[in-house]
Amino acid sequence: MSAQKVERRSDLARWISGVHAFPADRATLLERARSQSAPDGVLSALRSLPDRTFDNLEDVAQELGIGGGEKHD
Repeated sequence: MSAQKVERRSDLARWISGVHAFPADRATLLERARSQSAPDGVLSALRSLPDRTFDNLEDVAQELGIGGGEKHD
């Protein structure tokens, strides 16, 4: 994984992670990020997610193309 992807993933985790963060759908992740005043780039990335439930941060990262493996289709 490139350094840029690691940085993007770390930034994402900062705004949406928590003890009871998952499972969560796109709307819940967006609300969590907004409530913590996440930057526009994070909010934009979360808005681009499909409307489904995500099991964990890796699931979100994979969908955004910044996970450890291939992006889901």
